[in-house]
Amino acid sequence: MKYIFLFVSLFLILSCDKKDLTDKEVLEIIHADKNYEDLQLKTDFLTGENFIDSIKSFRKIIAKENLKPIFKADLNGDGKQDYLVNLEYKKDSTNENLVRFIDDDAKNCVVLLSSSNGYKILSAGKKRVYDIFSAKIINYNGQNLIKVLNFIPRFDDLNNILKFDTLMVTNNQLTEFANKRSNNNISEIKFTQYGGYAPGVYFTLSFKKDSIILNSKFYKKLKGNFVGNKNQDFQNLGLYLNNIDFKNLEERYSIGCCDHSAIETKVVYDNGKIKTIYDYGEKGSLGLLKFYDSIHAIMEKQKWQKIE
Repeated sequence: MKYIFLFVSLFLILSCDKKDLTDKEVLEIIHADKNYEDLQLKTDFLTGENFIDSIKSFRKIIAKENLKPIFKADLNGDGKQDYLVNLEYKKDSTNENLVRFIDDDAKNCVVLLSSSNGYKILSAGKKRVYDIFSAKIINYNGQNLIKVLNFIPRFDDLNNILKFDTLMVTNNQLTEFANKRSNNNISEIKFTQYGGYAPGVYFTLSFKKDSIILNSKFYKKLKGNFVGNKNQDFQNLGLYLNNIDFKNLEERYSIGCCDHSAIETKVVYDNGKIKTIYDYGEKGSLGLLKFYDSIHAIMEKQKWQKIE
């Protein structure tokens, strides 16, 4: 994630008595990141597609949710104002949105999260886990959360084209809201990477508190069984899985395309219980994306020694 720092030359925001950013200041912070420079505040919460906008149930939801470009609240508990920002691409001469798919991330919903040095941009559209239409801040039992409105893929009921998900900020990252966190004794994590166009198992990583074993067919041209030399991250991985309430995640996630890679995560916990999560497309949830990143980072720092 990129950090956008507010220096004295930028309105003296952090050192003045002024508490809230103006809409203009919010956009200037966002536009400082070149990935967002073509976006503007979303002010019209219809889609511009006559077919969708004519659906009465859709218009009723939009009116009920009272959506707006910017919502303000303390999302990370530091006592400072954070900003949830709904964005859209700028219009062309015919007043049509210039929708762009530059990379894997959707850019139309971000959080400006306060930090000691300014603001950090968090994207709710990472890897397009959610087909986000818009979002708003809600409060649940005293906690500020983000309610995300998503289009249902391949919907066949005109009265049911949107679904709702709830996100939260934890450890200064966006993840799915977990009503309660697990406290399970995790004894093993088995991580299997499957190929896409070239199907089959690429590698399997077996991670325990006292060992890390790799069975590889294609990982970095390694073939066979290998032992790693750094397994101190196991406890942190277990804690993270408990924090995202792994037991209540779906057993299978899938995207609507062919020949994509997949990841299977098998968690052994509480004296032999097993939770298996198969993620075809590798974008089951924001929480899982961070877990995958952590696994790959752990693998990168290993010095693999072949088991003869």
